[in-house]
Amino acid sequence: MSASTQPLRPAGIVGSPGTPRGDALVAMMGLTTCLLPFLVPAGPGNTALADAGILLCVVLSMLWAGREQLPIKLPYATGVAGLILGGAFAAYVSVAPVGTGLVLIQDLLLFAWSAALALGRHNPAIVRAVTVSWCHTATLYSGVMVPAYLVGLNAITGVSAKDGVRAPYTFGDPNLAGNYLVVSLFLMAACKHPRSPGVRRIAYLLVLLAIGFTGSNGAMLTLLVGLVLAVAVTAYRRRGAVGGLAVLASAALAGGLMAGFVMPRVDLGQLREQAAGSVPLLRDSFGRSANSSGERATIVSEGANLFLRGDAAGYGPARTKATLEATQAPYVKEAHNDYLATLLERGVIGAIGLLLFGVGVLARCLRLVFGNLPKAYAELVPRPWLLAVIGPVMATAAGFYEVLHFRHLWTWLGLVAALVLAMQDQHEEA
Repeated sequence: MSASTQPLRPAGIVGSPGTPRGDALVAMMGLTTCLLPFLVPAGPGNTALADAGILLCVVLSMLWAGREQLPIKLPYATGVAGLILGGAFAAYVSVAPVGTGLVLIQDLLLFAWSAALALGRHNPAIVRAVTVSWCHTATLYSGVMVPAYLVGLNAITGVSAKDGVRAPYTFGDPNLAGNYLVVSLFLMAACKHPRSPGVRRIAYLLVLLAIGFTGSNGAMLTLLVGLVLAVAVTAYRRRGAVGGLAVLASAALAGGLMAGFVMPRVDLGQLREQAAGSVPLLRDSFGRSANSSGERATIVSEGANLFLRGDAAGYGPARTKATLEATQAPYVKEAHNDYLATLLERGVIGAIGLLLFGVGVLARCLRLVFGNLPKAYAELVPRPWLLAVIGPVMATAAGFYEVLHFRHLWTWLGLVAALVLAMQDQHEEA
């Protein structure tokens, strides 16, 4: 959705005569990206130091765009508008506490952050700063956390009795930590950072180990989904549609054989019991998978009953747990599912907004898979189709996390928007 009808200007390349620089903005975006993993200790309303950086970047980007009279796009605006309007209407109808307004403010801030990053269409230095900062941060972060976990430095890894031996690191939640690292892995592969192949392989290994130490079953599932799709889209880019479809068909066949012949002959309960009595990390990850699956099934069941007993308006943002408590539900928890949470908390309006939001994300991911970036951006993201793989990864994760509140999701969305807009600019200029 365009916020301006001005004709598009050529993308501003830093260092070219007469083009915008925005050096302070570039530096601040890089620094803010480095702060994304550091969420504890949390401030009021689960705010973190990265939020201050995000707010400053939004202000700087507005000043820069206004000074240079840049045409501004608001990617994903239609879907986000539906989500926010649905939340606001639900809060009004249900007379939700004033504190629920903070959730909508956070939604607006994250959306503004992605829109600020989308200004990278005018300045490749923005894309460079964010991608390089992200890749290097994930590598160094894993390089510190993996040895710290191995030697038992719980003060650094965040391991506590709450999550057993699972490492939440500086995220406060092992699942959130695992999701960030999975996304980082595919970003590193898309950008080929670190540049040295040998160093990059070591970085991959460190990130994979860091994912494993979170003990997050969801992270492992999304990693598998992402790897299959990464191989498929890479085969498509190299050998055409036949190559890509062959990989997907092979994966589907393997999955069918597992489901039809292998799984019926495997006693999952016994495997879980063995895992529960084995090494602590297996005990706290795969060993608890039955309980975790049962809890999520209960949450979905209670959420569905709650929606059917209510109306189409919703109960207000972040009000699922409070509403379950008020109705004396037997199992009181947050939805831990973006699809269910949106329907319950933001009603039908929010659900339509989420659908439109998903369509917008999918369309941009497909552009990255099938299109070609301008040269200045292709040097920064040599394999953009691997960046697109993060879309299905996050869509899968949304089935068991509320990923719409993840700061790294909106950082990725802003990068995707910047690259796709740069492709559109190149097409129009041609």
